[in-house]
Amino acid sequence: MACFWLNQNDTLIEIPSSEEINNITYYKIVVTVGEIKWHVLHRYSEFFELHNQLVTDHGVSKDILPSKKVIRNKCPIFIENRRKGLEEYCQKILNYLKRTMPRIFIEFFNFHVYDIFFLLQNLAMKFFVEADLLLSSTRSYTLTPLELHAVSECLKKPFPTVENTDSRYDFTHVVDLYSQLKTLTVNGNGNSYLNSNIIPNQLPFELVSFKELTSLVLIKVSLDKITSLGNVRTTVQKLCVHNTNMSSISQILQCDVLHKCNLDSSQIWVNVTVLNLTNNNLIDIDKTITLVPNLKTLILDSNKISCISGLSELPNLSHLSLSNNLISICNQLHTKIGNITTLNLSQNSITSLKGFRKLYSLVTLNLSCNKIDDIEEITYLGDLPCLENLILTGNFVATTIDYRIKVLEHFKERTKDICLDNEKPTQSELDKVSVLRALRIVKEGKAPDLTNNAYT
Repeated sequence: MACFWLNQNDTLIEIPSSEEINNITYYKIVVTVGEIKWHVLHRYSEFFELHNQLVTDHGVSKDILPSKKVIRNKCPIFIENRRKGLEEYCQKILNYLKRTMPRIFIEFFNFHVYDIFFLLQNLAMKFFVEADLLLSSTRSYTLTPLELHAVSECLKKPFPTVENTDSRYDFTHVVDLYSQLKTLTVNGNGNSYLNSNIIPNQLPFELVSFKELTSLVLIKVSLDKITSLGNVRTTVQKLCVHNTNMSSISQILQCDVLHKCNLDSSQIWVNVTVLNLTNNNLIDIDKTITLVPNLKTLILDSNKISCISGLSELPNLSHLSLSNNLISICNQLHTKIGNITTLNLSQNSITSLKGFRKLYSLVTLNLSCNKIDDIEEITYLGDLPCLENLILTGNFVATTIDYRIKVLEHFKERTKDICLDNEKPTQSELDKVSVLRALRIVKEGKAPDLTNNAYT
């Protein structure tokens, strides 16, 4: 980001060209502050309004603005001369006003959009007006890496005192609000910011100002640019990270750690119970997952994970979702996720259910859109004592004749308790299952018990 106060001698306002939009001539103003550049378009009438106010309120000389011309003001030679005159005018008022930097000047040239100090002034004014309402309701807010970078830089170095600054623009309004927020969403951006050469996701920032966050959502953020998490590891209960290029969980949970191969107690996310890492590029569940020891819900949808592993040290984990990954084989799942009650493995490539047979705590299982084609695979689920919800839609097995009856039959006396594909069995289905069960028992050489119909 730009920082005018540290680059006053390297600040330049130029007008290299003009362009016609809807038959109106606009002048392209390029502002350069150090290595940062941005541009803004203004027509002459807007310069004229700016000048009149600067003359009235800030003592700018009246006759330094190029004069108006009503006739032949579309002439290329006239436009070129006016461009040169306006460029000279911009440099003069910059030199004259750089100690006071009045708001009208700042906003005309968009310093409040691209410069650290003036962006924070705008943010401070916004919080001065809205803070009470925000803190009395959701206590949640959405910020960008640009805004967080500005705050981080301001905390590192003092800015010079500005003459006649309105107290409503005081930086303390920003810090006060940050320290009381409960939910923070950070929306990143890997492209150039508006009309500048600033790329938000290349800006480093800290989260040290946030003292009470319980929920943190990071979207399209370059996590390696987070230089310090501050108090976040001890307060956050719900952590969500989406749409990043991270391939390892360590890049997320240890984003501020230089040597990620080392795990120690200072890196533990003490209170996190919900971790949602949907839509990243994760390829496995590495040992870093132990840094969230109290995790109850883990969502890893839409990644590139091919194997369920590394979860045995999370005794409180009860909800796991790995939808839309690359999982094809599920062996001995009870040794990895034995306490799971809700498991979502939809949109994978699973063909066999043998590895599910000892998940005795499982209540809900979503296997939709996999590659299960043999109805007999359901045998491995039939003896799961707590299973109540099973989803198999999108598998070839779901096209089998009398599919529902054949699936429900495997649950024996518990058939009436099973909700298959979000539908409880009808009485007609229960009756058919009862007949099939009786026929199977006879076929196996056993005498059916006709005194107690378990399906009604």
